[in-house]
Amino acid sequence: MGDTFGLMPWKVEPPVSELRSALIHTIRTLGRPVAATAREFGVSRKTAYKWLAVHDADPAAALADRSRRPTRSPGRTGDAVEAQVLAVRDRRNWGPRKIRAYLSAAGLVTPDDLPTARTVARVLRRHGRVGRPAVQTDPQRFERTAPNDLWQIDHQGRVEVERRKLHPLAVIDDHSRYLLAYEPLPDKTMSRVWDVLWGVFERAGMPRQVLCDNAFGTMGPERPVGLSWFDARLVRCGVTPAHGRPYHPQTQGKVERLHGTAARELLFFDARRDRAEHFAADCTRWRVDYNALRPHEALGDAVPLSRWRPATAERPRPPRLPEPESYYPPGAELRRACAEGLVRIDGCRVLVGRGVGGQTLRLERHGRGEVTVYYCWKPLRRLSPEQMTKDRVL
Repeated sequence: MGDTFGLMPWKVEPPVSELRSALIHTIRTLGRPVAATAREFGVSRKTAYKWLAVHDADPAAALADRSRRPTRSPGRTGDAVEAQVLAVRDRRNWGPRKIRAYLSAAGLVTPDDLPTARTVARVLRRHGRVGRPAVQTDPQRFERTAPNDLWQIDHQGRVEVERRKLHPLAVIDDHSRYLLAYEPLPDKTMSRVWDVLWGVFERAGMPRQVLCDNAFGTMGPERPVGLSWFDARLVRCGVTPAHGRPYHPQTQGKVERLHGTAARELLFFDARRDRAEHFAADCTRWRVDYNALRPHEALGDAVPLSRWRPATAERPRPPRLPEPESYYPPGAELRRACAEGLVRIDGCRVLVGRGVGGQTLRLERHGRGEVTVYYCWKPLRRLSPEQMTKDRVL
């Protein structure tokens, strides 16, 4: 049709093997000089002689490029070691560093045969066990200096088990990453969480501080200050409650990271969901493996169990929840909060939180008329005489 539409025709290059066959035919059959033919085909004389030698040695030989992979690889990882690597990956769903540390710690591979983390990664990639690597950022890290200085608590997302919604609750030690509890709960109420935490206190002792999100301590927009029911119980046990900023999960980064680990290695990997008791048993089994077998990169590939110790000797759990009055010295000035979480001081109503409603608080008066309101050992409010106006809510 010609160039009717002003378009240039596609330039289609023939396969490389056909070009080489044509070069050999031109030289051997038509008798053309090698140098001129090489120039015509856009290759060097050395390349032309190379393919002529291949053809002369075996006219039926393929003229396509051969693989440059060596026929022998003396330094390649042995089949037995590769089998161990793949077995750990299939069982645990861990990455290269954790697999290498586990193989070494468990004695599954001799020190001479132990591959590097990079070699383990190549083995996983060669056998199709890894996907596209995630984009890494430089996180800001913090860590308490001793076990049980801080525990982090949070709920995992909902998991459907036996056609019901369960909410796994994680309790993790900040210093050692030791997973103290991973309990699937039927709801996210504070009383349910407290029952789990009370049991952990008995087994592991008392932490100095507990960090959780604002769902455990929120008082609602109309109650911006004071203690929640959950926080008040921690205070009565001598534990300091702490909360991350709203919409800032990085504050509870360790427990948030744990959720991702649980999703990869348990929830969407091998946890049974046919029966609630099966799921609970798998959660318990995974928690034991997480603490005793799983290497943690932030711990230098050690396991959390190697850095954690119970606090039962230093800070044992009391047999029952202490009453606020046990913290107050004799002769202290006391007030009782109403059910709405208000306490009356010199004609002024002071908000202390519904979590302490109906309970006793202590007042401590200072110079110049200032007053501090205590619940157990914790100061809740410090008020100046200018603030305390009668018939006013603070």
